[in-house]
Amino acid sequence: MLPDRLIAARAAISMLAVSVVALLFIASYAGALHEPTPHQVPIAVADQVPSGVAQQIEDSPAFEVRDVPDEAAAIRAIDRREAYGAVLPGSSGIELLTVPAAGPAVQSVLEERLQPQLQGAGADVTLRTVHPLPSADGRGLVGFYTAVGWIVAGYLGATFVGLTFGTRPSLRRTVWRIGGLAGLAAVVGFGGAFLAAWIGDLPNPGLLGVVGMLAVGAAGTVTMALQAALGLVGTGVAILVFVVLGNPSSGGPFPGELLPEPWRTVGPYIPTGAATTAIRDVAYFPDAPLTTPLLVFAAWLLVGIVVALALSRGRYGPGERDVALAAAVAA
Repeated sequence: MLPDRLIAARAAISMLAVSVVALLFIASYAGALHEPTPHQVPIAVADQVPSGVAQQIEDSPAFEVRDVPDEAAAIRAIDRREAYGAVLPGSSGIELLTVPAAGPAVQSVLEERLQPQLQGAGADVTLRTVHPLPSADGRGLVGFYTAVGWIVAGYLGATFVGLTFGTRPSLRRTVWRIGGLAGLAAVVGFGGAFLAAWIGDLPNPGLLGVVGMLAVGAAGTVTMALQAALGLVGTGVAILVFVVLGNPSSGGPFPGELLPEPWRTVGPYIPTGAATTAIRDVAYFPDAPLTTPLLVFAAWLLVGIVVALALSRGRYGPGERDVALAAAVAA
């Protein structure tokens, strides 16, 4: 039985750890989301737009001009997620294209900041919307919450298995855990995708399910690796990465171009951000390449599996050591 002083010390350390995580949670969410400010939001500007109007946009730190030859090229840039909107010549002045599916917050920035700026340059501005959101998901948040659910399933699945069978299992049990995570990823990945399609009217649930499997697997295997290296402390590190840092930087509530550093830079390379981007692209921008999110998932999966397997080598579960010794003697 542990002495009271040791129990009290462990309790104090636990409360200190919880306090640190909670304060980091507050600091990360409040720091990232308290004052969304546009930073170099890419806007496609057709060559036919008067040079003075284009220069007015270029001079603003909020926007970055992407020169395109015509309206068709501007639409292609939007379709490929290379621009959040477009400025085109209109029948009676300037036409401003906004893209709700890329993030309603950016749409608001274009309407509340860029449109008055263009009008201040002496242009008559009309608005046109492309890639609208479905009425069932008018704020564009169903995909974000689906991504968060996938990540939660990954690290919680790894944590519950770790609590049941130990966070530093043998090689054989690590392989079993990876197989169990694969099953969890399939169920939650496709289940979450079809729920998102049902609740938010998101299209392409089959491809979304594949994205979900990769997201759950990435979060789960890295959590498993962290637990293999650090024990239960690894779960806390996973929460810091996926929840404290990953959620506010994911681009869900506000796209990355509206976030401060470091959230703006790291967000796309954390599975939460990769999943949020992939969901938007699959659902609303089928011409957009999925290269970056897929590479992010692949990197996290590879690191998680390799580290977990490497750290489990030489460890034995109950009874496994005796079997190994008997096999060695028999050899």
